[in-house]
Amino acid sequence: MPDPIPPACGPWETLGAVLRIWRTNAGLGLRPAATQAFLDHSHLAKWERGERRPPGEAVAALDAIYGADGVLRSLHAMAEAADAQPQRSGLPRLEVDADDMHMERRQILRSFAVIAAAGAVPIDAVERVRLAMNETTGSDRVGDWEETAWEYGHILWRDPPADVLPDLVLDAYALHRVMRGGPPGDAAAWARAYARMAYLTAQCLGFMEETREARHWWRAARRAAQQAADPEAEAAVLGFEAGQAQYSNRPAKVVIERARSAITVAAGRPCAGAAEAHSVLAQAAALAGDEPAALNALHALEELHDRLPAFTTDDTTTAFGWPPARLLHTRSLVLSRTAPAPVAEAAINEAVASYPAWRQRQITQVEMHRSVVALRTHGDVTGGISHAATALDHLDTRHHTMFVRRAAQWVLTAVPAVAAGSTPVADYRERLSLPPARRPQEA
Repeated sequence: MPDPIPPACGPWETLGAVLRIWRTNAGLGLRPAATQAFLDHSHLAKWERGERRPPGEAVAALDAIYGADGVLRSLHAMAEAADAQPQRSGLPRLEVDADDMHMERRQILRSFAVIAAAGAVPIDAVERVRLAMNETTGSDRVGDWEETAWEYGHILWRDPPADVLPDLVLDAYALHRVMRGGPPGDAAAWARAYARMAYLTAQCLGFMEETREARHWWRAARRAAQQAADPEAEAAVLGFEAGQAQYSNRPAKVVIERARSAITVAAGRPCAGAAEAHSVLAQAAALAGDEPAALNALHALEELHDRLPAFTTDDTTTAFGWPPARLLHTRSLVLSRTAPAPVAEAAINEAVASYPAWRQRQITQVEMHRSVVALRTHGDVTGGISHAATALDHLDTRHHTMFVRRAAQWVLTAVPAVAAGSTPVADYRERLSLPPARRPQEA
């Protein structure tokens, strides 16, 4: 196994370490690898130690030999881009300790592996030209990155997550690099922008059931929100992490702790993070069969929702808003497990009607609540299971996110014990055991 990447190394040392990792994983010694790339093995050794900077053509050749799918070329371009950034003195920098830096490097390298698997286009000369132009036209502005985050917040709701992830992670890394260079302007605003990009990356990875990697990005988002000294931003990260934790089957203690922390940080402010936290508590109680706690949490959420600012409730198209559809979705889940059938079905119909037609992922989740009602109140095993399976069939498999799959799995918790071994239930359970859909690899 190759040595770990040192926590304090720079971009060229990082590239060298990754060159060594890919060579080792390819099962090649130093001399055989150099021979295949028509290189002197002593040069390759120096590149791997970070003592010399390899030319792009050599890295491209090694990328092809190791089967790195553009990862090495991307890292080389980033190292060159880092050199192209003008040195800034006297400007605010975000402070990170060695452990944080080490974790962030591992996050980034791991994310590049995910990108390669999704068939991403690596960073190339276009990025270097942009950086060169910045020297003439001016550096990045925080407002541009806030707009970028907003656009991804919309795209993430609209497009298959596997299609969004490559560009999203590359832009998150680009923002990370800008911030490490000490960007001009308000450091808190930059930290807030990075918190949003990290939050979106965590959400996207969670949608794809990359739960372990998503946790690392949630940590990065939390740190950035804390550095921004923005309670609403921090509450949003905590609240939405709690929501994803619930659907990724993380321990109940983590789910509840994150939700309560979001409410504490919000300190009574009506904001999206606090609303999401109350939603999580209501759903968790309903799923646990605690009807009084579920209804109390739902009531608290309804009261908070009435106080949310218009810019939060009117945001119906991005991952940052908390519009009425979110409230109705939560009410649908809670009442499907606690209320009589007519009341639950009315709540489900209202939730479905609140979503525009393009929000098929969320509509499919609500349709799972309809299956729960059929199973719980009518004892209709065949009808309830058939409805859930049909809802999944109507949704493009590229949109079978973790949230959709978990909602589909929760249907099974409403199956009467006497029917747990029936053929429809067994077939449905087997279907849900299949791995999530991924974008097909290009030939």
